[in-house]
Amino acid sequence: MVSIRNIGRSKKGQALVELTLLSPLLLLLAYGSIEVGNVISTYITLTHTTREGANLASRGTDPNVALDAIIAAAAPTIRNDNTAHWNVIYSKIVQDPAVPCPQAPCVYKISSQIERGSMGQSSKLGPINQTVTLSGINSVGPGQTFHVMEVFYDYHSAILTFVGNQMDTTIYDRTIFTNVSSAG
Repeated sequence: MVSIRNIGRSKKGQALVELTLLSPLLLLLAYGSIEVGNVISTYITLTHTTREGANLASRGTDPNVALDAIIAAAAPTIRNDNTAHWNVIYSKIVQDPAVPCPQAPCVYKISSQIERGSMGQSSKLGPINQTVTLSGINSVGPGQTFHVMEVFYDYHSAILTFVGNQMDTTIYDRTIFTNVSSAG
């Protein structure tokens, strides 16, 4: 017969109780790891998208063709069936020859822009024909052309998030390339 004293000292079921208490914490930790991985993956995809788009345009590819190529390559993050969640903006900027650039910052003029997506974000550079300055670009020749690719993406978790509405979910990335000379 089992005595009351032995029942009080029994360890049967202890692991089940511990697992029951720790399961929600373990699930939350696993979810957080997956969510952070998704955010990092999305950011890397967008960074590669801007770099490849600016690189293609700087090598003489038509900007419309470059935009089509990078949008296709950025799938499934950027797709034609989720255009309300992203904007890709190509801007061609030229150093204003009328304003010499002996030292940074130089003055540029936005000569053209092409936009894809319907997220509603406008270029952080500004609209066409606006003069802008870009910090960190030195040794610019008169009339030198630059190709800028900007990507805006509205990141939303596929699973219910615990962060709430306090966090800005817009991811932005921009890359600037100058024309690449084909002379060797």
